Amino acid sequence: MASPVLMREGRTIEVRSPRDGRVVATFPLSGSSEVATAVATARAAAAVWASRSVLRRVEALIRLARVLEVEADEVADAIISETGKPRAEALAEVAVSVELLRYYHRYAPRHLSPRRVGTGWMFWKKAWVERVPLGVVGVITPWNYPLIIGMDAVAAALAGGNGVVVKPSELTPVTASLLPDLCARAGLPQGLVQVVTGDGSTGEALVRSDVDKVSFTGSTAVGRKVMAVAAETLTPVSLELGGKDVAIVLEDADLARAVKGIAFGGFFNAGQTCISIERVYVVDAVAAEFTRRLAEEASALRYGVADDVDVGPMISAVQFERVSAHLRDAVAKGAEVVAGGVPEADSPPGEGDRALAPTIVTRVDETMEIFHEETFGPVLAVTAVRDEEEAIRWASASAYGLFASVWTENRRRGVDVGRRLRTGGVCVNESLAHAGIGGLPLGGVGDSGFGSRRGLEGLTEMTRPRAFLADRAGLSREPWWFPYDERVERLTRSVLALRARGGLSGLVVAARRLLGR
Repeated sequence: MASPVLMREGRTIEVRSPRDGRVVATFPLSGSSEVATAVATARAAAAVWASRSVLRRVEALIRLARVLEVEADEVADAIISETGKPRAEALAEVAVSVELLRYYHRYAPRHLSPRRVGTGWMFWKKAWVERVPLGVVGVITPWNYPLIIGMDAVAAALAGGNGVVVKPSELTPVTASLLPDLCARAGLPQGLVQVVTGDGSTGEALVRSDVDKVSFTGSTAVGRKVMAVAAETLTPVSLELGGKDVAIVLEDADLARAVKGIAFGGFFNAGQTCISIERVYVVDAVAAEFTRRLAEEASALRYGVADDVDVGPMISAVQFERVSAHLRDAVAKGAEVVAGGVPEADSPPGEGDRALAPTIVTRVDETMEIFHEETFGPVLAVTAVRDEEEAIRWASASAYGLFASVWTENRRRGVDVGRRLRTGGVCVNESLAHAGIGGLPLGGVGDSGFGSRRGLEGLTEMTRPRAFLADRAGLSREPWWFPYDERVERLTRSVLALRARGGLSGLVVAARRLLGR
């Protein structure tokens, strides 16, 4: 079992490798008091951090990027030990994290600079908006990307001047445990980045603690619980939840590219990605040829628990069974498996045997779990549709709305189709690559949550606005101050005319009202 063994008497978590079941590490099961201490420590360090200029803060972020580059193999080893994913995918986590740090190094100073605001008719005033730190951000991360998803929130929070307390999944705390030391080596204040390990009770303790914001990435069901608990203290949250991402293949698509791109989008990280492609709608004219090629592509991929495979194992026996159950349900209701296979019921995988073959399913309909529930495994459900309109209709029928891709040789057409989809983002003739671009926000709609990770949108979420207004004229009194008299009323009417009408006519009417005419 890759699921950790929670030994509450000793308050520890035993983490095991999905590849062979060996014990990777043991971590404490943090309770409310440990969480409170971590938040207090981060808050004390954040006071120092927030007093630094944005330029000084982002210089530390670029030093962190360099530390990650030096320690890339060590970090990748940690990721592999607890997720079982291929080394290429583990190194990709490090590379994308570095890209994100570099993005904030370049753009955070400009985005966080004070912004002048027009004062309208109050020309003798000066107004501006500053973005200031929140304080301490609680970051709760899932098991599928133990570095990237945490770094999304940590990098933005640090650039914004905050302290951070990270609670990683109980399945994958090893990588997160490296963060404090990596940050210290980059010159960040001691204690600024804290990590608390444990299960759901630890996550709940973090949400109930004195944090100023909660960033949660995980399932929709748990996201709802996080939001309910946070509401008790009016703690703001951002939620990046589940997905049932769609690919639309139009009749003019480059099928060779579409096949490879969709296979990558569906099978990367064994399909255990919130933005994995799970549903494919193909226009009838090319559906048969596309499906044949996709089945061949899936069948050619290497899968297993070794380091030289394309598709690694499921994180746990629980996840293996979830995906298997979706497949068995679909086949029982009439779906056809054209590549891969369906594991038998009541036959749990042994240690080192938790990899699922990349699987292609056709003849899927609304009665099947695989049609509407998040599968989170190496499975692609392919459906033929009459035309573009039917594809759009089915694509937007899901309760989820995270990401989508459109495949066509006409890029403008692809963008037009993408704009009609109910989703947080769209790729045209591409899949998953947007996750490697620091400036593109990641977020969804509906059951996929709200708020954004990455980009300037993600940075904005880690700060709050503070409005300033300063007088520049030095008058002894303002014309609208007490006591009220006829002059104040005339002034109000003149301003009303000036701002409502504008132009020369507004100016004339305003002057007449001010003079009482």
